[in-house]
Amino acid sequence: MSDVKDILDSLGYRLRDMGKEYRTKPLYRDSDSDNVLSIKKDTGYWYDFKTCEHGSFDKLVKLTLKIDDDKVGVFLKNKNWQQQSSGIEKEKLQELKVFPSELLDKLDKDHSYWPSRNIEEKTVAMFEGGIARNGRMKDRYVLPIFNSKKQIVGFTGRDLTGTKKAKWKHLGDKSKWVYPLYFNSKYVVRSKEIILVESIGDMLSLWQSGVKNTAVIFGLDINNSLLNLLIRLDLNKIYISLNNDEDKNSAGNNAAKKLNSKLLKFFDKDQVTVALPTKNDFGVMNQQEISQWVLQKNIYQLQE
Repeated sequence: MSDVKDILDSLGYRLRDMGKEYRTKPLYRDSDSDNVLSIKKDTGYWYDFKTCEHGSFDKLVKLTLKIDDDKVGVFLKNKNWQQQSSGIEKEKLQELKVFPSELLDKLDKDHSYWPSRNIEEKTVAMFEGGIARNGRMKDRYVLPIFNSKKQIVGFTGRDLTGTKKAKWKHLGDKSKWVYPLYFNSKYVVRSKEIILVESIGDMLSLWQSGVKNTAVIFGLDINNSLLNLLIRLDLNKIYISLNNDEDKNSAGNNAAKKLNSKLLKFFDKDQVTVALPTKNDFGVMNQQEISQWVLQKNIYQLQE
């Protein structure tokens, strides 16, 4: 009995083994990307990150060979293909929790913390956050995490007291966050570049300096939701700009190297660059230092 790989090989697909799936170039349309088509190893269920097309293995064979349904059945029968489960296998999507928008009304629209971090109040105000005076985020400046439909899929809060164990606290499924793309997707698309940073503070500091094509990874690794978006956008440049911890434990430096290796499995070498801040993070750099960093790295800067 033929498996998914056997049939894909016979169709001419050059497969890259990515664990539970293969990545390859779609043969049913013109493409320069060897990573844009994802195919599940067990079922053949596929997803094209560029066109957002997806479907069963039968459909992929039909598109590739440009034949009708009856001939697809004959082709797969001759290959001794047997579907791994009854019916058409569909990707099971975990329902993402959406928070009520009324929660934003409970935040105190006090942005006075941020000027001490060299962020103007009008800059941070556009992200619709505020201070939580009670609840799980009490005494934190809280920012909502919006999806593309402006539904709230999470919250992230910065400690304002200096006494809490965690500087930043998150509510929601962080693995699904793509932030702040609701606010800045037009800048990413316009520039064909994106800068990956560790935290909201880094993003705000860059935004204040006119660098708005950023994405926050909320830690040291990229989640699959953001990775899939980057593949779909097919950008010219992805800058890895995690914290420069060379004078400490080098956590950000080592994570940047690992992330670079990870992204190079999906993108060409000239698309990915490690570009660490000249100080520990962008939050401790002033606008002049950020502007110098931008010029040095030849990074796109918004011209209003």
